[in-house]
Amino acid sequence: MVNIQDLDKTAAQKLVSSETPPEIRARLNEPYPVGREMVASYQKNGFIRLEKVLTDELLMHIRKVIGAAVFLRKESDRRLLAEKSPYEQSFLQCGYLCWDYPAVKDIVFSRRLAGIARDLMDVNRVRLWHDQALFKEPGGRITDMHQDISYWPMKTDNTTTIWIALEDVPVERGCLYFLPETHRMGLHEYVDIFKDPHVPEKVSSMQKIDVPLRAGDATFHSGLTFHGANSNRTDRMRAAMTVIYMEDGTKFDASDPRNATHKSCEGLKDGELIDTRYTPVLI
Repeated sequence: MVNIQDLDKTAAQKLVSSETPPEIRARLNEPYPVGREMVASYQKNGFIRLEKVLTDELLMHIRKVIGAAVFLRKESDRRLLAEKSPYEQSFLQCGYLCWDYPAVKDIVFSRRLAGIARDLMDVNRVRLWHDQALFKEPGGRITDMHQDISYWPMKTDNTTTIWIALEDVPVERGCLYFLPETHRMGLHEYVDIFKDPHVPEKVSSMQKIDVPLRAGDATFHSGLTFHGANSNRTDRMRAAMTVIYMEDGTKFDASDPRNATHKSCEGLKDGELIDTRYTPVLI
């Protein structure tokens, strides 16, 4: 179980800065089989659930490393959930962890995970956009429905996000839900999920599909797919790690100033290729 309150700062720092064991590194680069049926399902629905993306030994390692990284980012925040903003009540969001912690970088740069993204997106190469841990505290509120792509300054519709359950995430602990085929509706709807959490009219009557996961399972979803997360109605932390991938060759879009401040595209001009130190080709 991931319980960041029980961690020790010195031990956490040692864990995230330690060299990844060779056997774990090998598993991080071991291919995960992606069949044609999986690709067809992802392309049709805009999301897919995959079982046992992380094997037991790999899961145990990643759970510890990500838990330690989140602890180090959040250990100075002693506020109760009720004292936090709606944004902070939705999740403990920790982005760009891989650039601060070497052990996290080995996970985020995993060819196993990037290979799945490449195959589902049906492209030759994928780049990293960024990583982020998304933990939801006990009692944490819902994450309102949205499209990821609306927050990213890029001239492409071909992105995907892996959402990895670091322990069991049933509906009551805040699993994701998706609206199938919304990635093919031609919508690019910016939803401020904390100040204006509206549901676009075209999708308001559609039925959401909850996707509970077992520890080590993962979902991939298109940046165009409308989705959200349920509240955490349990007494345990919901622990999840995400990595966002984009197709190689994606260009920077500076047209929306709300989104043009991402670390991943610092220094770029409108229309330039997104090829920075933060967005390497992973596979």
